[in-house]
Amino acid sequence: MAEGDTYDATGYWYPDRPSRSGVEVLTLMRRYRAAEVAMRERTRRSMKMNATDMEAVRFLLRAGERDEQVRPGDLATHLGITSASTTAVVKRLVASGHAERRADPADGRGALLVATGHTDEEVRTELTDVHARMIAAAERLSPQTVDEMAGFFTELIAAMEDDGSEARDPLSHMRTHPHQ
Repeated sequence: MAEGDTYDATGYWYPDRPSRSGVEVLTLMRRYRAAEVAMRERTRRSMKMNATDMEAVRFLLRAGERDEQVRPGDLATHLGITSASTTAVVKRLVASGHAERRADPADGRGALLVATGHTDEEVRTELTDVHARMIAAAERLSPQTVDEMAGFFTELIAAMEDDGSEARDPLSHMRTHPHQ
């Protein structure tokens, strides 16, 4: 199935909309998301990593850029996984040469996790061209368009982050005092 077959402008759940522009923008966003997911999958395959390992590497690289120390517990919290799963991730990253364990100077029994220089180079090699093309596309936008798009994406992010739990809670409208 071709990309256009899945993400065309029919607005499959908006068939009766008088204006198609909003649907077309959302359709383009779906196509972008699919292309980004495919690009990340190609990067993971090229680096021989699964999604969790790749996210761990991104976390370690960002921490390294900020001179922040990462302990296994920090990585577990970031990834939302158990300490046993974190141990497995760290073992894979160390075995593949993407991370190193270093002694924690604040705790002689503890370890710090650091992405290797090789990993930084590998990620940059994989992503520099695509990031440069993305930045070039964004820099062609006028300041007004950037402001409008920032507002648009802020609204979309809020829509995605709102789980609607208050609206689904049948007691959410009830108060203990009539003036609250």
